[in-house]
Amino acid sequence: MEISSVAKRYAQALYDFAGEGKAKDAVRADCMEIQRLLEQSGDFADFVANPTIPSEVADQAIESLFKGKLNEVTLLFLRFLSSKGRLNQLRGICELYEEHICEDLGILKVQITAAHALSDAQQTAIREKLTAQYEKEIEADIVVDPSLIGGFKIQVGDHIRDFSLLTKLEQFEQRVIDA
Repeated sequence: MEISSVAKRYAQALYDFAGEGKAKDAVRADCMEIQRLLEQSGDFADFVANPTIPSEVADQAIESLFKGKLNEVTLLFLRFLSSKGRLNQLRGICELYEEHICEDLGILKVQITAAHALSDAQQTAIREKLTAQYEKEIEADIVVDPSLIGGFKIQVGDHIRDFSLLTKLEQFEQRVIDA
C-alpha cells in the first residue's frame, strides 16, 4: 500500500499530539485495533473510505463505535480526521504511527517469507544476524510460501534480500538462456 504525504503529515500530528498527552502507548494499541478492524470488517473499511459521508454522520458513527473503547486522544483525533474529510487516510496514518513508535523503541519490523515453517533456532539465528546488522531489536512477521521451494526472503522496509531456491533457479535459468 502506498502511503500519501497527507497520511504522513497526519501520522506525525497524531504522534506529536499523543506525546503531549503522554498517551503514545494507548494510541499505539488503538491504532493496532483500528487496523485489525479495517482488515476484518468490510463495512468499517467501506465507511472509512467513503468521502461522501457527512462529517456529522461520521462523528456519530465514530462516537457509537469507539466511545469508551479508545483512548480520548485517539477519539479526538478520529473526530478531527472526520471533520477534515480525511478518514480515508486512517490505514496509512496507523501504519506510520506504528513506525514512529518502533523508531522510538529501537525496533525494526521485518517480514521473513520462508518456503516452510522455520524452527525456533532458525528464527533466532536470523534475528541475531539482523540485530547485529541493524543494531535494533528485530520484530519479525514470518510467512510461509511453499512456492519458494526452499530458503527464505527477508523484507526490511522496501529492501528485499532473497535467499530462496526459486530465485536461484530463475537466475540459473537466465544464465543458461543468455549463454
